[in-house]
Amino acid sequence: MSIGIPAEATEAGVPLGIRLSNYGNLAAVTPPMPDSHDDLDHAVRDGALSEADRGRIEAALSDLGYTLVPQRLLHQRYNGVTWLANEGISLLSYGTHQGHGTWWTRFFGHL
Repeated sequence: MSIGIPAEATEAGVPLGIRLSNYGNLAAVTPPMPDSHDDLDHAVRDGALSEADRGRIEAALSDLGYTLVPQRLLHQRYNGVTWLANEGISLLSYGTHQGHGTWWTRFFGHL
């Protein structure tokens, strides 16, 4: 499931995306483009996310029982079995990288 937060609703004036995992209670925040920031610390330093917005997002996800996973970890190669990498399907432009699956593919892809 994807949740979009419009730029007008953020202090930084940048749209945010929150993706909830298809497997387990994992979540990822994508400010503003999926591959633009390795983690939320980087997004805050770059001005794409305010500390206040980060705090609200982290608190809301925690209250709902979700664990926030940094983008840098999700972009690591997944060596398990997934047909998505074999088919070269790209999910939201970052589900597969150079013909192999990632942890994003595994936990956030449509398997």
